Amino acid sequence: MHLLSLEGVSKSYPEIPVLSDVSLGISAGDHIGVIGRNGSGKTTLLAIIAGTEEPDAGSIVRSRGLRIAVLDQDPVFADGATVGRVVGEERGAIALADRLGLLDHDALCSTLSGGQRKRLALAVTLSTECDLLILDEPTNHLDVDLIDWLEEHLRARSEALLLVTHDRFLLDRVATRVVEVHDQDLYSHQGTYEAYLESAAKREAHAAATEHRLQQRIKTELAWLRRSPKARTTKSRARVNQTYDLMAQQRQRARQELTIDLPSRRIGSKVVELHDAGKRYGDQWVVRHVEYKLQPDARIGIVGPNAAGKSTLLSLIAGRIEPDEGRVTVGSTIFAGWYGQDPRPIPPTTRVHAAVREHRDEVLLESGIKVSGSQLLERFQFTKDQQQAEVGDLSGGERRRLELLLSLMEAPNLLLLDEPTNDLDIDTLNILEEYLDAWDGALVVASHDRYFLERTCTDIFSIEADASVVHHPGGWAAYRVAATATPD
Repeated sequence: MHLLSLEGVSKSYPEIPVLSDVSLGISAGDHIGVIGRNGSGKTTLLAIIAGTEEPDAGSIVRSRGLRIAVLDQDPVFADGATVGRVVGEERGAIALADRLGLLDHDALCSTLSGGQRKRLALAVTLSTECDLLILDEPTNHLDVDLIDWLEEHLRARSEALLLVTHDRFLLDRVATRVVEVHDQDLYSHQGTYEAYLESAAKREAHAAATEHRLQQRIKTELAWLRRSPKARTTKSRARVNQTYDLMAQQRQRARQELTIDLPSRRIGSKVVELHDAGKRYGDQWVVRHVEYKLQPDARIGIVGPNAAGKSTLLSLIAGRIEPDEGRVTVGSTIFAGWYGQDPRPIPPTTRVHAAVREHRDEVLLESGIKVSGSQLLERFQFTKDQQQAEVGDLSGGERRRLELLLSLMEAPNLLLLDEPTNDLDIDTLNILEEYLDAWDGALVVASHDRYFLERTCTDIFSIEADASVVHHPGGWAAYRVAATATPD
């Protein structure tokens, strides 16, 4: 049964085209994963399909009586609303709220954390009867156990699903079709995320071959221009115009790739040592009796339920907070770089280029090339116009990308990442993972992203209910096998 179709849809914001003449069909039972770079138009596409945003051109045809349930990235609740009032008396919604850790139904929504509000909205959305379920980044603020649960829940649902997520494991296991939003267009790939990668690789290879042919034509035409007198004949003028048209095509087709080529400082043999370290808030111990010596090549992932103390342990290692018992010592050569969940305190009216220049006017790259702040921003996919924008006007993904740049350009040799995958697109995550492969320094990351943990970490620290921290060698996959094993 056909539920909805977009035909020739276009959408622009002031001077920024987002979608141009795109078409898409959704049928009953489709499980569609939507991917694309930050700012590519994923959320706009979802809003148009949901009916909360009108296109500038084109048509949308919905089946009669189509019911749509939507989870927004930033849910808003009425003033004075409580968890219980939002959930209502429907048994399924109550069960979902409890499963997502929202046990206090008398709590005011205004007192909830951002993660709790997102989980409350997710409970309500999942319990709503619908024909089409639209979820925008549902795994943000979920711990790994809840993501495992959500994955199985979505796989079992019969309704059509439209899902925006950076969680590549979730995509591969839930989506039966992947739609990529790129350069104002939509590219639909039938099959799993793995199948999409294979198809996208072929498309990129074809684009590269086309680009090579274009480059050869430009080279030939430029050679003709340089050696041939520009006679005022119709034929010559036509060939000159053709050359300029080819060069314009090249500029239009050029795609700015994210490039991370930032160095680290020399790291000594002593990094960070935790000696029976612990931290509590009030009477509640969050982590306790932590005994560990970080090695210069450490690749450690920290996991645990929400509010278990992942950020606290990371902050202890970073020296951002003091332990309440034991001690933490840091090597004399260590310079820590912090990339946290909370935004850096940058005044919202600061220009993007100024935010970078406040740190350094120029940076020496790992390749030995010295670049300016503007050139560095271009390598991080900030156009000249975006560099003139105010920080307060950046999207969530753009702000996170800027803060990643600010952290890395300080050349740390100990890198501490707190939920680094929130709001970063898959392309950026892939480049960051490749960068960390060759990066000389110690890495500690607190994350719920299973793919990122498996890709970057060789050891896992799990924070247990009694505030102990257990070391699991072997990375995410080995930890998960051990954690889910049935005791004899």
